[in-house]
Amino acid sequence: MVPFGGTDWLALTQEPTLEREMPICDPHHHFWDFRTGRIPYQRYLLHELSADIHSGHNVRSTVFIEARAMYRTDGPAEMRPVGKVEFVQGLAAASADSSPILHLAFSRS
Repeated sequence: MVPFGGTDWLALTQEPTLEREMPICDPHHHFWDFRTGRIPYQRYLLHELSADIHSGHNVRSTVFIEARAMYRTDGPAEMRPVGKVEFVQGLAAASADSSPILHLAFSRS
């Protein structure tokens, strides 16, 4: 059993690096901070993504996918998902001085 709020779940799936030189586009990743859903992971943000993409594989790009997290808690219901966009824009700004792949993950072009 993985402790509530821990990051031990990241160690549950270890993948050996088979072809270190093969360029990879990670088909998707999510971000959340204190996820309380059916599987209560504490967080998965830039630090955790960076650890994953620098774990031996040749990850060149990754695609952010919305995960119904960080929604606004007030205002019109149809506008609450905008909180996720605001959250990810903040992460994009934080990654601007980080590694190129993290900046690429949030590129608008």
